[in-house]
Amino acid sequence: MSETHGNASDHHHAPPALPEPKTPMWLPALGAVLFLIVGLIWGLTPDPANGAGADTKADTPAAR
Repeated sequence: MSETHGNASDHHHAPPALPEPKTPMWLPALGAVLFLIVGLIWGLTPDPANGAGADTKADTPAAR
């Protein structure tokens, strides 16, 4: 019996792909720490419209 189904290129298969290397545990931990640090900096930084605008309040019509 001959196998005549499929393409002629089906007989040449690529070698199986190598398994994906495992991610070291310090890499997600580093990402989590950086995320928390940026979140803390963003959360603790005063809003420029509220805190740093003390000089511009004297120029508003309500302050005159």
